[in-house]
Amino acid sequence: MSCSSYIRNNMTDTLRVLILLSFFLVMVSCEHGVRDKDDIVLAEVGTHVLRLSDVINDVPAEVYAADSLRVIMNYQKSWVNRKLKVSEARRLRLEQNPEVQRRIRQATESILVDAFNEAVYLDMKDDPVTRSDAQSYYESNKDKFVLAERHVRFRHMIAASLSDAQNARNALLRGRSWTSVAEEFSVSPQKSIRTSRQFFPVSTAALHFEEMNTFLQLIGVTEISPIRRIGDQYHFVQLVDAREAGEHPQVDWVIDQITEWLMLERRRKHLRSMEQSLFLKAQANNELRIYDVTIPEHQIEIVQDSL
Repeated sequence: MSCSSYIRNNMTDTLRVLILLSFFLVMVSCEHGVRDKDDIVLAEVGTHVLRLSDVINDVPAEVYAADSLRVIMNYQKSWVNRKLKVSEARRLRLEQNPEVQRRIRQATESILVDAFNEAVYLDMKDDPVTRSDAQSYYESNKDKFVLAERHVRFRHMIAASLSDAQNARNALLRGRSWTSVAEEFSVSPQKSIRTSRQFFPVSTAALHFEEMNTFLQLIGVTEISPIRRIGDQYHFVQLVDAREAGEHPQVDWVIDQITEWLMLERRRKHLRSMEQSLFLKAQANNELRIYDVTIPEHQIEIVQDSL
């Protein structure tokens, strides 16, 4: 018996599935999210067809990339179950049930309302909030921005050996630049340099290294902590700057949050304006009746604006 014949006769169903799906993945790896006439069919229920591109287009790229085979198989199973249930529900004429119809209408209205809101928001894409807008808001409302706790900026050295940590600490004491020290002695120089430029709430500073966090709450500005071994590496921290609770944060700390909040506020105002326009239009076209709910039997029309 030939080797290829032996493999064909003994290959399990599971292995066949794995090889087949792996082949599918190779075929689509260079055309992620693109559907063509030769797209792979994964399942069929009645007239409904599930294609591989449906999975790829529906699943977030990072989730799909993490374990594409598992994603495909789970999606396939869920899709088949859903279609079978929908088919059976229609066979039983459940969609004719008044309560089911009410829920379908309610769901449809919710989707349409969400689509309208999104369309209104997209209409504002050409009117973004600028950095200058956010800075002006910060300056005008500075009293609203107060630190709830102490914030610190610090340097965190993680060295591979005790001698590297000692040399790094001595170099800093002699006045050598942090960039130079980190590049020579840190196990992760770019991260060490980058984080040294940021302020952190003292409660979360070096959070994964409890002893370093404790040092940051005790040492003064420019002081360097003792070296401590944590796992297989050697650590120390140097406090570079601090902002106390009750002080105002630097504008760069909150600029992104202000920008996002101002954009949301503009969208809300624009949406309210559109809602008012719809109200007035319906009123002008005599399409709107609003009754006094406190006297339902009289159905007295309210003439004043209710928005």
